[in-house]
Amino acid sequence: MESIGLGWSEFKTYVATMGPGLGRPDRPCACSFCDGAVVWFDGWRRVFSIVIVDRETHRFDDGLWLQRVVCAACDRSWTLLPSFLYPSRSLEPDVAEAAAFVYLGEPGATYEKTGQAFGCSASTVWRWVGWIAGVLSARALLAEAERLSCAGQSAALMPREVPADHCKAYSPEREQALLDAFQGLCALLVWSRAQPAPPMDPSPLRFWLVERFRAFREVHRLTPAHSSPPLEGRPTGPPAT
Repeated sequence: MESIGLGWSEFKTYVATMGPGLGRPDRPCACSFCDGAVVWFDGWRRVFSIVIVDRETHRFDDGLWLQRVVCAACDRSWTLLPSFLYPSRSLEPDVAEAAAFVYLGEPGATYEKTGQAFGCSASTVWRWVGWIAGVLSARALLAEAERLSCAGQSAALMPREVPADHCKAYSPEREQALLDAFQGLCALLVWSRAQPAPPMDPSPLRFWLVERFRAFREVHRLTPAHSSPPLEGRPTGPPAT
């Protein structure tokens, strides 16, 4: 069993049935890192994620309880995530996807207005757009969609420019990034609709990210992971004599 659940979980159902004193998800029958066949429950962690519910952003103010597990053989531990959550993310991919679509698809949209609508800063929307441009490849997604559907119309569905009634990019590089992100999101929608079985997840971006995580253990972080800086004045070795 993978760390991300195979079935789509409704938010209210998960909150009502999972957590300390309520219930647990199924325990994996194998380790995700080695050949170990014995996996133990290893406590809980609490997160305060933000997702899209009924087309509006929703924050789990009381927190979501996520089950931790550990392998008895290699001692590696990981978190069992419901299908509506993605690793290492507070603002979930469906929020990033919806905000980027609004900014890129509406001529009058600005980073400031989009951020206010989705409960985040303007700089966060700016980063989301650039991140999506780097993560998604419209060509690869359209090629896979065409292989699945054989419709012969995938490329014709791609936008040729980002609609705008004001300047949205102040450099050629950023202008190309906006178009890449817009085409990537549109291609992702075409790819999602071409699947043999319609995805249960309403977010094509999250569905694609989860599939990449399941198949290749890829985790696409919004910002690079880095360690906390060392504390000043704290020697790491034994005291000098």
